[in-house]
This record gives sequence, C-alpha cells and structure tokens, in this order.
Amino acid sequence: METIYVSGYTREDNKGIHTLKLNADKKAFEASELIIEENNPTYITLSKDGKHLFTLSDGDEPGVAHYENNDGQFAFKDRVKVFNENGCYLTYDEKANVLYNANYKKGELAVIKVNEDGTLTVTDVIQHTSPVGPHENQDFAHAHFIHPTNDHKYILSCDLGTDEVHTYTLTDDNKLAEVSVYKAAPGTGPRHLAFHHSEPIVYLLGELDYTVEVLNIQEDGSLVAGNRYDTIPSDWTEFNSSAAIRLSSDNKFLYVSNRGHNSITVFEVSADGQSLTEIQNISTEGNFPRDFNFNADESFVIVGHQFQPQISLFTRDQESGLLTYVDNTSINEIVCVTPV
Repeated sequence: METIYVSGYTREDNKGIHTLKLNADKKAFEASELIIEENNPTYITLSKDGKHLFTLSDGDEPGVAHYENNDGQFAFKDRVKVFNENGCYLTYDEKANVLYNANYKKGELAVIKVNEDGTLTVTDVIQHTSPVGPHENQDFAHAHFIHPTNDHKYILSCDLGTDEVHTYTLTDDNKLAEVSVYKAAPGTGPRHLAFHHSEPIVYLLGELDYTVEVLNIQEDGSLVAGNRYDTIPSDWTEFNSSAAIRLSSDNKFLYVSNRGHNSITVFEVSADGQSLTEIQNISTEGNFPRDFNFNADESFVIVGHQFQPQISLFTRDQESGLLTYVDNTSINEIVCVTPV
C-alpha cells in the first residue's frame, strides 16, 4: 500500500491533513485517515525522508506549523506566525534548511529557517510592488509560488497580480536578494512553475489566460521566453482558471489542471524541452481540480477538487503519457496532493 497526503480547507467537514492508501494492484483507494487536525492546511511540504511535515496554518496567528513523523504518529514541533493572513504556497529547501512561503493576498514572500531543534524562525519577508495587470483578478500583487531551481542557485517566484516571475538568490543570512524579473504578457496571471529535471527550463502556467509558456533560465538567473501553448479548447467560453502543473520525471509529459473546464490537459514534451504537443484533455470527474500529483513511481495521478468532495484516481501510461480514470474517494475541499 502506498501513502498519499491530501489537505485543504476546513470550512466544512474536512478537519485537516489526511493520508490516503493507494492499492496499485487493484487500481483503487483503500482507506483514508485524518492524521493532523489543522485550520485550513491548504499547502503542505515534506522532507525527502518523510520524517518532517510542514503545513500552512490559519487562525488567529496564521503561519506555518512543523510536525515530526514518528512511525506514522505526528508530533507537533512548532508553529510560527508569518503573514497577517494564511499563505497559499509552501516548499522546503532541504539543502538550505529553509521554507519558502508565498502570500497571495498581499503579494508577500517569506523565508523561514528550520532550526536544529525543529523550531521555526522567520528570517525575511518581502513584498512585490510592481504595477498590476489588466485582468479583474489583478487588483494587487498576488505572490502565488516560490521554489528553488534544481541546482539551488536561484529561487523563482510567480506573481499572478503583476504578471511577473522573479528570480532571487538566498543570502548567507537567509534573505531573498532579487537578481532578475521576467515580465509575462499582460493578463497571464503567473501561478506555478514546473521545472525541467535536466535542462535549465521552466514551464510557466498562466492561471488567467490558460497558457503554458516555456522559459529558459540563463546563467545570470534571467528568464528568456520560448513557445506558448493553450491549456483548454479554443471554443470553451465559460469560466476557467488553470491551477496545477506537473512534469513527469523522464521530462516526456507535462500535465495541467483546469478549474471550470474541470480537466487535465496532457502535453508531450520534445526531447530538447522546448516544444509541447497536446495529446489529451480528460475530465477530472469532479468540480474545480485545484491540485493533483503523481504517486511515487508516477503510474497514477491523484486529483483533488475544491468544490466537490471527490478525489479522483487515474492510471498513467508511462510510455504514452495518457490518463485513464479508475476510482475515487470522498474528502471535502482538497486543494493539495503530496506523495510520500
């Protein structure tokens, strides 16, 4: 049995962070368990050995909480206030031993040091101040993503409100130093990035214009635009908002979720990483697929839905990249899916 972590909003009957048991032989979910009660744990990140779980945490003191996994029992280690409201994205940089946190509402980014005793210390908070884009959702800077590059030389951040991707380095005292800013087309709404696993390439997902743009990372950290691709059919006229983007570890297939169209679009990636060819657009069998992820060996894709208590399971053909819907289970308001 394989373990998958899922979490989301706790505004209804969801109480926090759950584990799902995936039976690969049966191509089905076997069980789910609430492992940590948290208020709106809308994004979580794990250490590589699975012993440390960090989560966004809402409430009177919104911030980040740290739990230690002791043979499946999660012990609370620390909680630190970061912003005045809950963040939207969190990732653990194991090499630097810091967490990077993005705050959508105020366009803020934070660096949080993980101390040797497991406690957390905020070492930097910055705010984006560039002019906003033309879309009605671009009323303010809206930082949505922050993550180190594969070589840990740079940290990249997306801002949906300002149509920008920022490049930073991390200083010796764990602060962000900006080195470059990429300006996307007006109204793109940069949301998330997927990193090529062997080339200095990232794939930028535009939430507001439903596109994927190929960006090349230069030696100085600047980004140079390549090709651009739509993620939904051109005849779709109703609401859509693109959400999550994942690249298979062999760099051959790129996946994007679309909220509103309620689908995953699958692209085949060229050998050099510069071109995409759409090969599938498949219903997620649920409403508002905000996040999805592969299981450990990437033979399955697990999709969480924000507006319907359904987690969908797809098999993934690793040769063709194509998805097939096979099962579902019910947990409400799931917006983060994380494999062990």
